[in-house]
Amino acid sequence: MLTIRQYQSNLKHYYGYYSGAVDGIRGAGTIAAIKAFQRGHSVYADGIYGVNTNAKMVSVIKSLQGKLSVTRDGIIGNNTIAAIKATQKKYGLTVDGIAGTKTMAKLNGGSSGSSGSGSGTWNGSSHFSKTEFKCKCGGRYCNGYPATVSTKLINILESLRAYYGKPITITSGLRCARHNANVGGVSNSAHKYGRAADIYIPGICSTAAGRRQVVSKAYSLGAAYSYANTKGMGNVVHINV
Repeated sequence: MLTIRQYQSNLKHYYGYYSGAVDGIRGAGTIAAIKAFQRGHSVYADGIYGVNTNAKMVSVIKSLQGKLSVTRDGIIGNNTIAAIKATQKKYGLTVDGIAGTKTMAKLNGGSSGSSGSGSGTWNGSSHFSKTEFKCKCGGRYCNGYPATVSTKLINILESLRAYYGKPITITSGLRCARHNANVGGVSNSAHKYGRAADIYIPGICSTAAGRRQVVSKAYSLGAAYSYANTKGMGNVVHINV
């Protein structure tokens, strides 16, 4: 179990949940930061740093440390902070030592521009494969890839995955014109151009409130449009860039 100082440091330097002093005092600011972290990672938001919160905290920090190529001990100390700052300096970001959305986007996929290749396993992604975005017409109308998936979209999805610490299922990615029409998509749907995805995040998208939270987070990460909770959408969230 992490000490108060250790999880205060984690909360301060991972998405800036905490802005107070790392003083080992569990005050109102620390409790509010714990609750914010819990809400963002599908842990019961009671403000108590218990076993489940600790497990999730250590897991996401180890994941961050893996991307930074530093010791994966689940604690953001001087070496991890220095690595965060080095990444920020490398990409021309504000050098504050806080691994926020812009820093995580760089760690997850490099460029935040439009379509094009990047570092990682595919199209700048460490977690998503090309086939996950394949058109679901089943080869009836296209070869499955009528367009190139936008790297900006991939970066947003990678950042959402890092933020929630959960895998993301692509329920609808690329669509050829015929398939888009068959499923009732608008004629200029961003799905046709590789700029949209409908997603499901387990434990988050199972509720309307959770889906609204994903929509809000997608906008904060740079989505051009995002929505959920409309007729026919079920428990998925639409994101396009």
